[in-house]
Amino acid sequence: MINSQKTNSFIGKDGFYWFIGVVEDRNDPLKLGRCRVRCVGWHTENKLGLQTKDLPWAETIVPLTFANMHTPREGDMVFGFFKDGQNGQEPVMVGVFPKIPLKSADSQKGFNDQRKEAQLKSAPVKPDEKATPYPRKLDEPTTSRLARNDAKYPSEIVKNKKANKANKVEPESYYKAQYPYNNVYESESGHALEFDDTKDAERVHIYHRSGSYTEWGPDGSRSERIQKDKYTVVAGDDAIYVQGDVQIYVDGNYNLNVTGDIKINGKTINLNQGTNGAARKGDLVQNDDTIGNQPIIGSSGTVFIGN
Repeated sequence: MINSQKTNSFIGKDGFYWFIGVVEDRNDPLKLGRCRVRCVGWHTENKLGLQTKDLPWAETIVPLTFANMHTPREGDMVFGFFKDGQNGQEPVMVGVFPKIPLKSADSQKGFNDQRKEAQLKSAPVKPDEKATPYPRKLDEPTTSRLARNDAKYPSEIVKNKKANKANKVEPESYYKAQYPYNNVYESESGHALEFDDTKDAERVHIYHRSGSYTEWGPDGSRSERIQKDKYTVVAGDDAIYVQGDVQIYVDGNYNLNVTGDIKINGKTINLNQGTNGAARKGDLVQNDDTIGNQPIIGSSGTVFIGN
């Protein structure tokens, strides 16, 4: 039962005090996602009067549907409220305002990214950016370029994929996003995750800042690029079924090491680059004949060495 004598002495009954502010510090020593926020009308812009280190820590509300925390960045404009009402010492951040910044940060004033050079050296940065205070891109929305697909501000990810495409096997990107249907998470260092619902261009895209990616196109086709090495371990069996053709291009050596038997069943087997055994290029090797000391057995009974 509610105490009718004191219904105005706890949060929810004593008025709602909200704020708009700018994040100046997110290095929460408790690692709870808190930020120091300078609130408009509550805190002065003059850093001599109120330094960043003296701002109260603002808590973050995490949605019940998404338990992982996404902490706002320095320079982000946030909306929130004070748990302690007009005392203004227990701020809570509810959301971030996307914006179009028109000027660079001024660390001499409040309501700006306050990080110095030493802090920026250890901060994440995208391959196409420099480690400067936020905002790093002026006169454009802070929403992801992948989500906007703006011809004036093309995504570096889209440009890099096009520039590095391997023409032998790699298809053109399936990217044809239309705002507001592309749901994007893009990290500070340049990783990206897209769930694109654009009509007739539906995609799922996972991108690593190095250029490695996996992308599914609207018809279910999958394109993959690994920018450096690939390692796959299968602790059990592995089965592959391909209804169409298979092409493999190798610029270096191809080493196949098998501790058991190798069985190759083919209508015709052509070895077009010669051998290192008794048979020579152009020879016709019959069933149960050998190349070197190893028998060659095809389902048709013949193996062609060369064309």
